[in-house]
Amino acid sequence: MSEIAPDPVPTRRRTAGQLAILERMAADERKREDAERKRKERAERKAAGLPDPRELDRAIVDAIRDAPLTGSHGAGGRTHPSAVHVQGLVRRAARALQRRGYLPSATVPALVARLSRDTVS
Repeated sequence: MSEIAPDPVPTRRRTAGQLAILERMAADERKREDAERKRKERAERKAAGLPDPRELDRAIVDAIRDAPLTGSHGAGGRTHPSAVHVQGLVRRAARALQRRGYLPSATVPALVARLSRDTVS
């Protein structure tokens, strides 16, 4: 008894509209996966008491904005009204984040890492 394999079914070519729909569906799936990944990252950061990068950026910008008004304390506690010291900015931004409820032990390292990443590369 020999079985005969069925003739292969010719594949249909997809139209441009069908290809566009498939590409859009794939893009939507990637977007959903990225959103889910970001939700998980935010939840993990929140559970660890770490501020969100957007919160870090807001605190840094606020510290830079306010530094010329009050002067910035540099090394040795010196105040320079026209100079901005990174140490003073980090201290000011860390206090702002801690007032928002973030852990003190997490704010300074997160701020330093955020500043380093953005300025060193």
